[in-house]
Amino acid sequence: MKSRVKRKNDSTKSKIHDRKLEMELLKQAKNGSKEARDKLVEINQGLVFSIAKKYAFLQNNLADLVAEGNMGLLKAIEKYDLKKRAKFGTYAYFWVKKYIMKAVMDQSITAPENVQKLKTKYKNALEKFRTEKNRYPKDSEIASILKVNPKTFSRYRNYFESIKIPELIRGDADQYIDMFEVKNNEEDEIRWTKLLRDEDLLNTLFERIKKKHKKILIEKRIQALKLRYGIEDGTTYSCNEIAKKMQISRQRVHQMIKTCIKYLHQEIKEMKNEGII
Repeated sequence: MKSRVKRKNDSTKSKIHDRKLEMELLKQAKNGSKEARDKLVEINQGLVFSIAKKYAFLQNNLADLVAEGNMGLLKAIEKYDLKKRAKFGTYAYFWVKKYIMKAVMDQSITAPENVQKLKTKYKNALEKFRTEKNRYPKDSEIASILKVNPKTFSRYRNYFESIKIPELIRGDADQYIDMFEVKNNEEDEIRWTKLLRDEDLLNTLFERIKKKHKKILIEKRIQALKLRYGIEDGTTYSCNEIAKKMQISRQRVHQMIKTCIKYLHQEIKEMKNEGII
């Protein structure tokens, strides 16, 4: 028992030490230290590689995407606000992905013709399915419609879905920090994407949440979330557009979505503990 407590304490101390080291390196890098900047880039290579690997759908482009991701990392160091003290990895995630996705979209212009055709078929099939079924298709369903091997579909799906993120590429990291504090790594984002496709689970989660919170407030939060992620009709809206629709501030929209996501995560944990999922 004592050894377990000791390991936990050691882990906590290690995290505090890493956090202090990170902040010190950021201060030095912001003051022009190339050595500190290079060290931060080195420390965060795992983050860059994990994102680049996810979007390396074309042959031999992983190295190019890693290089672009590192450019995003350097931009994150430049733009990071020491006063906010947000986790650097959380902040850098946005910039790394932004640069990688820009490269992905640039590469899509010269993608093989068969891939371009498959992308067009995917868009059409997705729209038709959502219109007819009023829900997102499962991976197996869309692969069947496209008449491709599920493994092939999995390989290209990230490429297909790059068409959905122009706002992410245009945006600024500070607008997204609140969201990334809720889902702040690639693994969480993958789980979140899968959740958005599971209509039955989402409806169950929403019903459970409604029973625990004030009706008017929670319904507005759910509405904001649905609009943001296209859960209702497949149309996604920016926070500015949602703010105008709901006649509230953009900051309020961010807060409502963030709170709703937290509620969803809490309910998922409870359902797992109850053995429901």
